[in-house]
Amino acid sequence: MLVALVAATAGALGVVVAAVAGGQVTGAELLPDLRQEPPSQVAVRRDGGKVVLVFRSAVGNVGQGPLIVNGRRARGQRLMTATQELVRADGSVAQVPLSTRLKYQPGGHNHWHFLGFNRFDLRSAGTGARVGRSNKVGFCLGSRYQVDPPVPGTTAVPVINHNCGRFLPGLMTMRMGIDVGYADDYAAFVEFQYVDITRVRPGRYLLVHRADPDQRLLVGDRADDVAYALIRLAAPARAGALPGVKVLATSVGTPPSM
Repeated sequence: MLVALVAATAGALGVVVAAVAGGQVTGAELLPDLRQEPPSQVAVRRDGGKVVLVFRSAVGNVGQGPLIVNGRRARGQRLMTATQELVRADGSVAQVPLSTRLKYQPGGHNHWHFLGFNRFDLRSAGTGARVGRSNKVGFCLGSRYQVDPPVPGTTAVPVINHNCGRFLPGLMTMRMGIDVGYADDYAAFVEFQYVDITRVRPGRYLLVHRADPDQRLLVGDRADDVAYALIRLAAPARAGALPGVKVLATSVGTPPSM
């Protein structure tokens, strides 16, 4: 039962969270800090009748505490409701309800996804206007490799589940997340990991990746939640060929034109 609304440690960021049964948010929580890595492995490919811009994406946790998402559903429900598990310095925890869900994704993924964790936009480098967006919004969170440089509190072996119930669509509960000092990544050719550029003209664009775009999670510093690559799309060299793409620069933080 919801019992109170309190300002969290991240009050300076304007974040308000709920106290819930089993533990109240006190401000003593060890918060995760999501650091979005700039897009990499940027290339142009065909997907059926579309021309698509593909890329690798990655988000690290450089905070004081792990990012832990717990999902649960009742019989007959397709989606799991989600809570964020917040760990305190004394070892106690609080479960904060999240306004998003977990969904089993069949096809090439075959595991449970936490919906709305990342967003990929293609924007005009001059005006910041959006010209394309990826359809992929769900992710299997996991501690797949250590961030560099290392973060205090990094364990030698990650402890949070990272296979997200692969080939187990009948699961009723799910636990996923990213340990302190680890990162979760998706390769450039994973299903739906692209932006459709079939009708995008040649020019300079910003490929923008943003972690937790709707700010549903309770995390620390928000300044590093976004990263981008400045790219140049070139016209096809001949009829029927693909456009060319070149990465001109990358950075962490909000692009100047946004």
